[in-house]
Amino acid sequence: MIIWLASYPKSGNTWVRSILSSLFFSEDGSIDFKYLNSFPKYPNPEHLIEFTKNLHSFDEMSKYWLASQEKLNLNQKTNFLKTHHLLAAWKNNNFTNSKNTLGAIYIVRDPRTVFTSVKNHFSYTDEEALKMMLDKNWSLINGIKTMLSSWGQHYFSWVKNNKNVLLIKYEDMVNDLRKEIYKILDYLNKLNIKTNFSEERINNCIKTSNFSNFQDMEKKGLFDEYLIGDDNQKKTFFKFGEKNDFKILLNEKIRYRLEKEFKKEMKELNYL
Repeated sequence: MIIWLASYPKSGNTWVRSILSSLFFSEDGSIDFKYLNSFPKYPNPEHLIEFTKNLHSFDEMSKYWLASQEKLNLNQKTNFLKTHHLLAAWKNNNFTNSKNTLGAIYIVRDPRTVFTSVKNHFSYTDEEALKMMLDKNWSLINGIKTMLSSWGQHYFSWVKNNKNVLLIKYEDMVNDLRKEIYKILDYLNKLNIKTNFSEERINNCIKTSNFSNFQDMEKKGLFDEYLIGDDNQKKTFFKFGEKNDFKILLNEKIRYRLEKEFKKEMKELNYL
């Protein structure tokens, strides 16, 4: 059965994925990016290529979302999958269902901070980044087309349409990482996933789960989930960290627009 690690891009999914994969698979719980592949991204071309060669058409791919997940679940294990995909149906084809999904952890982040990270990550102008975050028809193409929608609709799809979802706020992880890790582990325990990790293992994970360590590992070539920019150079994934302060980096007009468009969701999440 699948447990989704779902989020809008640049919201902390890689952070949560690094923590859990290292807790489950590293020698002592210390963060190590080499274990990220144990929690792969979905959809990836390898998930659907045997069903269809057209990886840029939702009309075609949506026919096989469930079939590809059923194949993954043939291993009769718990399959953690990272996704940025909207939790929605396309042409009456559901992205997933209760037969394939055991649970979901949704990581959310203040859209004003997401904006600055998205702008840098995709080398967008302010206008392009704003369009991405507001457009309900937005999709990403990186080897395969991924349904994204707007920031607000993405949050709504996973949190409001899913009865068995754990909501984790990026900002809460920054403020008290230990508390949020135990919240995730308690959730997994309720799903009958064994997480009886020692205090030492969890301490090692927390100690090595910091932005400077992530940056150092990326500089050493230990992180391979990057984008290639227009200049054919790798884009830095871990860019801002604690320095991503929307009060300094965000244009006033864009800040107002985001707060206006996502007022309901931001109030619900105590961002306003």
